[in-house]
Amino acid sequence: MEYENDCWLSCLKHWEEVQPDKLVFKENGKDGLTYRQFYRRVCSVVNSLLQVFQGKMPEEPIAVAVDRDVQSLVLLFGVCAAGGWYVPMDSVLPADRAQLLLSVCSPAMLLYATEKDPFPESAVPKLFIDTAEECSMNEFPTRDEALPMFGIFTSGSTGIPKLVVKDGRGIRKFIETYCSTFELTSEEVFANQIPFYFDASTKDIFATVYLGATAVVFPQQVFSFPLHLVQMLNEERITTFVCVPSVLSIAARFDVFSAVAPTTLNNVLFVGERMPVRYLNYWREALPHTRFVNLYGSTEVAGNSCYYVINREFDEDEILPIGQAFDTAQIFLLDENDIPALEGEICVAGDGLALGYYEDKEKTEAAFQSVCFESFRGRIYRSGDYGRINEHGEYICVARKDAQIKHMGHRIELGDIEVCVSALNYVEECCCLYAGEAEKIVLFCACAEENRKRIRKDLSAKLPKYMLPHEYVCFPELPHNRNGKLDRAGLLQEWINNNR
Repeated sequence: MEYENDCWLSCLKHWEEVQPDKLVFKENGKDGLTYRQFYRRVCSVVNSLLQVFQGKMPEEPIAVAVDRDVQSLVLLFGVCAAGGWYVPMDSVLPADRAQLLLSVCSPAMLLYATEKDPFPESAVPKLFIDTAEECSMNEFPTRDEALPMFGIFTSGSTGIPKLVVKDGRGIRKFIETYCSTFELTSEEVFANQIPFYFDASTKDIFATVYLGATAVVFPQQVFSFPLHLVQMLNEERITTFVCVPSVLSIAARFDVFSAVAPTTLNNVLFVGERMPVRYLNYWREALPHTRFVNLYGSTEVAGNSCYYVINREFDEDEILPIGQAFDTAQIFLLDENDIPALEGEICVAGDGLALGYYEDKEKTEAAFQSVCFESFRGRIYRSGDYGRINEHGEYICVARKDAQIKHMGHRIELGDIEVCVSALNYVEECCCLYAGEAEKIVLFCACAEENRKRIRKDLSAKLPKYMLPHEYVCFPELPHNRNGKLDRAGLLQEWINNNR
């Protein structure tokens, strides 16, 4: 397809002409929008923005308050089609958190489509847009793919969140590669699990429009009820499901397939954290003809850097590979002297690198560096993850570098402890953290309290004594953040507060 202007606007315009009555985005249980309706509503947003900004979008970002609904997507595409760039923000953020994020991105305006202003305490200029309005436009502002397309906040669990700025070229190239790698077609029906203010959701959003496919936005609460989730996957005839591993794990823990199993899934791709092998095996056994893919990437890179199509059996105490690099990326493992090696920090190069952190030169220069090796000269992103190459020539992400500790003279990978604990069938979920000031390894588990001693005994048979945790904390279930990932920072802080 030739892109007359912005890639995604060109795709929308093309599909609006070719298949105007096909659904593009819908919410589970609702009618959704056809390509013609969605395109014309995007045009209406463009018209509103150009009127407000007198024909030219500002260089500063446009903050967009988003929910799990189609009207949020109308706003996001509208900002891009108008020639601007957006920063999605959860519309139900606490006031203090919202104010912090707005202070970091300093937006020219905050858009919202709800009945009430989601952030009434903020002094940022705001604009309500009725996303039900439609219009047609013949000309749109020219968009340079090298300029920012959108920004995504990091979690900021260790301090002030950073705003990662992505350009249009990197996103376009990744989506093209992603769709061709997994042979996705216009017949796909994507299930969107990941909120729009998290980077991983961009695959659902932009692959849908690129392919001329359909995406269904699932309500957030359904992911805590695995039976309802599987029923919705079948009702909507979902073919491709991208999610965090916790969503797959909960279905396995409750043995939901004994009641109902997915019937239309061709692809299940998981991303964001480590997938316990025993829960993956549960899904693979039930769905032998479904392709399962382990995706790896950082917010600082467009889409993902690596992928591994599960093609062999794994023991429950093994770490799944992250496989090989997408065609849009190059992977280097740099040792302590920044020399390429068979193990070291995972560093990424290629078309998908972000432009950097908005208005933060120091952190940008620390994470994005120019390097020169024997076979490479260019810009890399230092992921902070520690990796190695296995006997199959596949990349393995062992752990975060900050999850590699030195205790009593020993180098310990906390991720290795987690893998062993995840293989225990009476532990539903776990995470292992290091309380630096107390100099203790703390293991948090979702299991019955009476299993505390049993865990230590079983780990003693698998791990050397110096790797055994000092503290074992059992909960009925572990807390997760809004994206479904384990709330590691919250767990550690709570433990520290309780042990002062």
